[in-house]
Amino acid sequence: MSEFQFQPMRSLIYVNCVKEDFRPKLQAWLYQTHVPDSIALFEPYCTKYAFYPSFPIPEGAENYGYAKMQLTEHHWLINDCDPRVAIKAVTERFPMEVMVWQGMLPESALSGKQLEADGEDVGNKARSMKNEEGNPFIYCFLPMWWERNIKGAGRTLDDGPNYRFNMAIGFPEGVDKEEGEKWLFEKVVPVMEKADECTRIVASRVKKEINGCPMDFVLECWFEHESGWKKVMVEDMKQVEKPAWAMTDTFPYLKPYHNVISVAVADFTMSNMLKNYHGYVPMR
Repeated sequence: MSEFQFQPMRSLIYVNCVKEDFRPKLQAWLYQTHVPDSIALFEPYCTKYAFYPSFPIPEGAENYGYAKMQLTEHHWLINDCDPRVAIKAVTERFPMEVMVWQGMLPESALSGKQLEADGEDVGNKARSMKNEEGNPFIYCFLPMWWERNIKGAGRTLDDGPNYRFNMAIGFPEGVDKEEGEKWLFEKVVPVMEKADECTRIVASRVKKEINGCPMDFVLECWFEHESGWKKVMVEDMKQVEKPAWAMTDTFPYLKPYHNVISVAVADFTMSNMLKNYHGYVPMR
């Protein structure tokens, strides 16, 4: 068996909550069950595991496939999708309900059963499931460092807290990737660059070879607040011409939760699990 290759990268998981009725259950499962299971499984080769809670969904963000629960970030030392990593002594607990709460399966799939994987990695099986009535699980692997430094280089936290809008985009099947990339960086990004409300723009190409992620690029655009986001990402984007391959009639012209998914988060989170998690201790 060959040695594992040192392969530093980060990943982003866009966690949605499709109904507010599901939020208490999803949060309890994440913190009570999923966090300790995850730490037990990947702590030796993961240096950061953090939950960034979503800001309230802003008006107009439905078109961007807004993830209403959180953005989960990992920093990896090796490829977490390496088949050898799937051999685990303890099976991850992953009830079918979790996928319903996140919109991957319809409510009719509620069963109370644990997902079975027949010897496979349960978590990765759940994250790769597809259902015609649900949304795909978007799990983007990226280079550890941003590849494109587009706007705002030199900005520090002394310049003020940030409303970080993170967006993953996957061009429709059949669209030439170079054509899509040209549209994104020559038609869309310049609108953000010109806007005073947008203070920072960075981007990276998704490492699709890791897990077959349907997304092509991840962009992060910073604003001072929600109002600045709305002015640029809703009002200013109306000037972007609809491409021939558009999937919808409104910007960003992509199918929400399938070809575009997004979330707005703060700079900082207390939920840096490898440092701050001390168990599920409830309010008295």
